[in-house]
Amino acid sequence: MSERLVYLILGSKGAGQDDVVSDLVDFGVADDLKPQVFVSEDDVSAWGVEPTIHHKQVGLNRYSWQGFEAGLAFEPTGDVVFVVADGLADPADFVEAFFFWFQESGYEIGRVITVADCDRISADKRLLPWYDCCIHFSDIVLLSNRQTVSNKWIEEFKNRYAKEYYPCHFELVKKGRLANPSFTLEPQPRRISKLFDEVDVSGGNGVDALAYLDDDVEIGGVEEEEPEEDDEEEFEGGDPSKDPFLARVAKARRDRPLPDVSKLLG
Repeated sequence: MSERLVYLILGSKGAGQDDVVSDLVDFGVADDLKPQVFVSEDDVSAWGVEPTIHHKQVGLNRYSWQGFEAGLAFEPTGDVVFVVADGLADPADFVEAFFFWFQESGYEIGRVITVADCDRISADKRLLPWYDCCIHFSDIVLLSNRQTVSNKWIEEFKNRYAKEYYPCHFELVKKGRLANPSFTLEPQPRRISKLFDEVDVSGGNGVDALAYLDDDVEIGGVEEEEPEEDDEEEFEGGDPSKDPFLARVAKARRDRPLPDVSKLLG
């Protein structure tokens, strides 16, 4: 990791984010790097304890989530930063607040990670649209709390997104541990959302612009045609208003409102 990276971890309260972030930091971050973890004050109360991390240089920090209008206010100094979203926050609100914070942070995006609470999702299908939003922004989905679900249910849950051609990876969490934390942290974009993509056809820090070109476009030797104006609508990186989960029909109402997870979790 040569650049400074920030990771966003999504998931509902009690999904196991504390164990996951502990595993990622202890076994995925090199000893000579300084990791920082930011967790919600409310989630610390919900967990009872902060994540138990043994990395010698780790910094544990708390933030107060007061909603999208208040945004996110913290100034990280670590080499690798983990922002664990408040487990009762609307994920669309949190992602948008994180996006605006990220724009001024000086960090590169590592990955967006969702920790999915399989037991609760299988027990209450009303959670599905909430997690649909999380997974829309995610590069990797960690399937946690699987005590009451079958392998068949896991496959059906994964197929829900495979049928929509989601490129994100799905990995199992076993007793709070990951098979390969370094793989989880590999900063390779796998998300279907373009929100964090830097649209720079000359070659920038975001997704390779060549990925957006048609298959029949030749590179080098042949003069390329100027793109039509309509084609530029495909480049939606960096614009929350173009994202289906962040678009609004009014200032205070989104086009795709999500259920209040605090009511679903009790």
